[in-house]
Amino acid sequence: MIRGRRGGDGDGDEGERCVHRGVHWYRDARGNVSFYDASGSEWVRWARGVDAPPLPPRWQLLGVPTRVTRPGWRSPWRVIPLLLLVAVIIIAVFQSVPSSSGNTAAEAKAATALLGQCLARTGSKGFSSKAVACTSAKAAVKVVQVVPTTPGSPTCPSSTVAVELAYPGVRYLHQECVVAVTPGG
Repeated sequence: MIRGRRGGDGDGDEGERCVHRGVHWYRDARGNVSFYDASGSEWVRWARGVDAPPLPPRWQLLGVPTRVTRPGWRSPWRVIPLLLLVAVIIIAVFQSVPSSSGNTAAEAKAATALLGQCLARTGSKGFSSKAVACTSAKAAVKVVQVVPTTPGSPTCPSSTVAVELAYPGVRYLHQECVVAVTPGG
């Protein structure tokens, strides 16, 4: 900011004067713009980025730079937030998609381990996924066959009942073909 006597102080400068929003403005023939600072009782040269009142509207169109230049879209200040946003979206998608390959193998292994084992009843319609001794009073059904439920795979024999034990993250569960166990063996 340059302070001093400007703006039609009688020294012969030809220029343009106006009042905008109660502020006196002066522009000389060279294009220098000044405003009158009433608190300091002096003319202050306007410069980009200086704490100053808004320029008169028609002077903004006559080549006086009124906007502070901003960095382009490829500047680090614009690219870094975009990269952070992309990284957050990738992490969110990665976390929301379940990894079913590990779960599928674990479910197949757990289903195969139940072959020949007995299961206890849980509630009125379900069965426990943990094996119990077939001689136990809790034993309700015995697993006689395990078949996959992928499209085109065989089903349980007609003399058995198909049971699927829930396993998170697995699309095609194995069916345990079970038969009722008589109490005590």
